[in-house]
Amino acid sequence: MLRMIIIFAILLPLYSDKIILTKAEREFIDSHYIKCETTTTWQPFNTTKDGKLSGIAIDYWNIIKKQLHIKSYCTPVNSWSQVLYDIKNKKADISLCTADTPDKRKYAVFTKPYVKYPIVIATKNNVGFISDITLLKDKKIAVGKNYTSAQILKENYPNFHIIEAENIDEALKLLCQDKVYAVIDILPVIAYKINRYEFSSLKISGKTPWNFNVKFMIRNDYGLLVSSINKAIDNITEDEKVRIYSKWIKIKQKGLYSTNDVFIILFAFAIIVFLILFYVGYLRKEIRKRKVLESQLERLATFDKLTNIFNRYKMDLALEEQIEIAKRYNRDLSIIFFDIDHFKLINDDYGHKVGDIVLKELTKLVEKSIRKSDIFGRWGGEEFLIILPETTKEEAILLAEKLRKNIENHKFKKIKILTCSFGVTDYKKDDTFETIITRVDKKLYVAKKSGRNRVKYE
Repeated sequence: MLRMIIIFAILLPLYSDKIILTKAEREFIDSHYIKCETTTTWQPFNTTKDGKLSGIAIDYWNIIKKQLHIKSYCTPVNSWSQVLYDIKNKKADISLCTADTPDKRKYAVFTKPYVKYPIVIATKNNVGFISDITLLKDKKIAVGKNYTSAQILKENYPNFHIIEAENIDEALKLLCQDKVYAVIDILPVIAYKINRYEFSSLKISGKTPWNFNVKFMIRNDYGLLVSSINKAIDNITEDEKVRIYSKWIKIKQKGLYSTNDVFIILFAFAIIVFLILFYVGYLRKEIRKRKVLESQLERLATFDKLTNIFNRYKMDLALEEQIEIAKRYNRDLSIIFFDIDHFKLINDDYGHKVGDIVLKELTKLVEKSIRKSDIFGRWGGEEFLIILPETTKEEAILLAEKLRKNIENHKFKKIKILTCSFGVTDYKKDDTFETIITRVDKKLYVAKKSGRNRVKYE
């Protein structure tokens, strides 16, 4: 009897996460073959790999199909407009990644979100920080045709000059060709596209006020499918979410168990004491694995992959923190904003690989010339920011001049000669993140317009 109680207690967690559907939900799923439809141009959510549909949305859908035993097949189509048309006319039953907007509610229903990301602004590398979306009022903005980002933008700013491209690739091509000033879409999509070489001249320059709640869109007479999928979304574990995230941001993880391990676990049911010890060991391994993964994700979120210095996200946080310290304790604070002169020509003449080598070599050169207490990061493209706590403007100007001369006199391995232009400013009373960045960005602009390879300050 004791043995049966112990075995039941061990087996219980294996079945505790089973999804409980109503009779109507179960009958609906058993009696319907769900027609799924998606585009393949909204990477990393939906794309193709080795001739098969793949992406973040596809991975989540595969988990939900398996949990609910849904019979389904996904068909790729050429445009998002086609997906909307087919859902509206009930030629398709479900699409895997969109947001809930009033126009779509006329013919579709939506699940709860399975992920959420900010909507961001992409520009050319030579554009400065965009602190407020209203700064784009008189600019041409490209968005994907009928994309959720386009609908949100048109609803909130109907007087903006909005150009709808067939998809996000076409929108970014317009930006590369200087036919528009900015492109707006969800963060993972923009970041994924910019990391490809054909969009290396672009960067993320700002964030909009909106977030994108990614949901499944379903034809409006399939309400039972919505409630079933919501239960499956709630049942997706954190491990599964981390696995999908890691897969698409290239964090490699080793599987926790091999096939032999599975057989060992099954065999261990007959040896209760061994099973308990093994389970304790499993928990310890899980904790260690999660700690390693958390460390990887934290580094990915704060360090620039190419140069191994802080990235834009981390520099934003660091500057806001240093401004607060300077304001609260009345301490000196200065910043240096600089970028590489004629970097586009380096990429054009020598190729992007040489451009990457130059960025890494420049980074190491600058790191040797600053203090350990200084905060150095890549702002975007060929732009860099140095935050100098406890430093007056005069001291910052001397450092900027020192860096300028060191760079000018350094013989770079591939291109020999390189120069940079610098903007310098210090913290002033009532400064905010936006005001100090805008001021130093203007000084860098003056340095570029004045002939480059010089330091301008305020």
